[in-house]
Amino acid sequence: MAALQLAALLALLLALWRLVWRPRAVARSFARQGVRGPPYTFLAGSLPEAKRLLIAGRRGVPPLDAGCHDIMPILLPQFHRWVADYDRTGLYQKDFMIPVLKSLFGNGVILINGDDWKRHRKVVLPAFNHEKIKSMSAVTGEVTRQMIQQWREKIHQSNSDKKAADIDMIHAFNDLTAKINGRVAFGTSHQDVEEVIVLMREMQKIATASTLDAPILWYLPTQRNLHVRRLNKQLRSKIMSIMQARLAADGAKYGRGDTGGCGDDLLGLLLEAWTPNRQGSGGDTMTTDEVIDECKTFFAAGQETTATLLIWTMFLLAVHPQWQDKVREEVLREFPGGGRDGDDVTPNADILAKLKLLHMVLLETSRLYPPVVYIQRKAASDTVLGGIKVPQGTIISIPIGMLHRDKEVWGPGADEFNPMRFEQGVTKAAKDSKALLTFSLGPRVCTGQNFGIVQVQVVMAMILSNFSISLSPEYVHKPKYLLSLTPRLGMPLILRNLL
Repeated sequence: MAALQLAALLALLLALWRLVWRPRAVARSFARQGVRGPPYTFLAGSLPEAKRLLIAGRRGVPPLDAGCHDIMPILLPQFHRWVADYDRTGLYQKDFMIPVLKSLFGNGVILINGDDWKRHRKVVLPAFNHEKIKSMSAVTGEVTRQMIQQWREKIHQSNSDKKAADIDMIHAFNDLTAKINGRVAFGTSHQDVEEVIVLMREMQKIATASTLDAPILWYLPTQRNLHVRRLNKQLRSKIMSIMQARLAADGAKYGRGDTGGCGDDLLGLLLEAWTPNRQGSGGDTMTTDEVIDECKTFFAAGQETTATLLIWTMFLLAVHPQWQDKVREEVLREFPGGGRDGDDVTPNADILAKLKLLHMVLLETSRLYPPVVYIQRKAASDTVLGGIKVPQGTIISIPIGMLHRDKEVWGPGADEFNPMRFEQGVTKAAKDSKALLTFSLGPRVCTGQNFGIVQVQVVMAMILSNFSISLSPEYVHKPKYLLSLTPRLGMPLILRNLL
C-alpha cells in the first residue's frame, strides 16, 4: 500500500512539474531575455489565447480580391497579434502534435528523430533518386493525358461556343495526384489509393478541428477520439491489404527466399526492409508498424502537397494572364508536342531544365501559397538562437507563410506575385539565401521535394500546351488552412481549348 501511495505521489509531483512549474519557468526565462509571449494556462498552455484570436481574426472577414495575396492575417491571425503584442521574438507556444495528427502521419520519416530517422531515411531515400524521378515523369505524363482528355470531353459537352468549361481544380488535382502517386510509389490501383485517401482526409478534418482544443480532450474517450481510432484501424487494414497484394504477386520469389524481388518503388523498398522478409539477412530493417507509418506519411504528405501546389499555380496563372502567356510561350518553344492530338510525348528532364520561367512561377507560388504555412521544431538540448537562450524541450513555431512575406527579407513587394525575383535562383531571391522554407531546409528537408516539383512541372507544361486558364466568376478568394493551404470554397477555373 505504501508503495502505491509513493508511486501516486511521485506521479503527482511529475505532473505538477511538467504542467505547472516547468512551463512557467520557461516563460520566466524568456521574459528575462526580453522575449514575451501569450499567457500560459494550466493544462492548456497558450491554446485558449490562440483559439480566441483565431476565431476573432476570421469572424466576419469578407472575401479577398483575387489579386490580393496578403492572406496570412486571415490564416494565422494569432501570430500577427502576438507579433504586435510581444514583438517579433515572442513566437513561442505549446506543441501542437496532437494524437490525431500522429495517427494521421504515423511515426514516419517526417516525425521521428535520431537513429530511427536515419534508419527510415536510408530505406526511403532511394525511392526518390534522380533516375527514379526521371522514370516517374512517364507515368505522370500518361495520367495527365487521361485528365486532359476528360477535360476536352467536358468542354465538348458544355455546348459552349467559346469551347470552354468550368472545372474544379481541387477535385481534378486530388484525383490526378492520387493516381500518379499510387502508381509510381505503390504500383497499385487508383481504387486502393483513393480508399486510403478518403480515410486520411476524414482524419485531416478531425485533426484540424481538434488542434486548438484543451489538451486533456485529446486523450479522453470522446466520440471524436473513438471515431479517430476506428478510422485509423480501417486505414491500417487497407494499407496492409496493399502490402499483402504486392507480396502475393511476388509470392514465388519470396518462396525461394529472394528478398530482392519486391520492386524498386517506395513500397518495394519498404517491403525489402520489412522484418519478416529479412530472415536474419542483416541491414536496415523495419517493423510492420513502421512500414505502415511510412505509407501513411507518403499518402498524407506527398499527395496533398503536390495537389496544393498545382491548385495555387493554376490560380496565380489565371489571375496573372501576362505570366500565363510568357510561360506558355516558353513551353511551346521547348516542348512543341505538348501532348496534343493524342501525342504521347512527355517532357523529359532535358526539356524541364529549359523551362526556367515555369520553374520560377512554381517557386513564387510556393512562396506566396506554401502547402504548409507553419512548422514546429523542438529544442533537443539547451541552445542559443539569435542570441536568445532556448531551454531544452521548448517548441519553436516557424510561421513559414509570414516569413515568406517579410518585407525586410523579400523587399517591399513581398506580398506581390513576381516570379522574376527567382531569376538568379533561390539563394539570390531574397536578402537571406535560406529564406524560402516551402520544403524546409537542412537534414530534415522534404524527402520527396524533387519528385513533387518534377511532377508539377510535367503536369503544368502539358496543361498550358492545351488550354488557356481564367478565373471563374464563381470563385471566392478565401483560403483556409486544413493541414495544407487550400481554397475554402473550391477552385473553379475556366479552361478553353487552344486548338
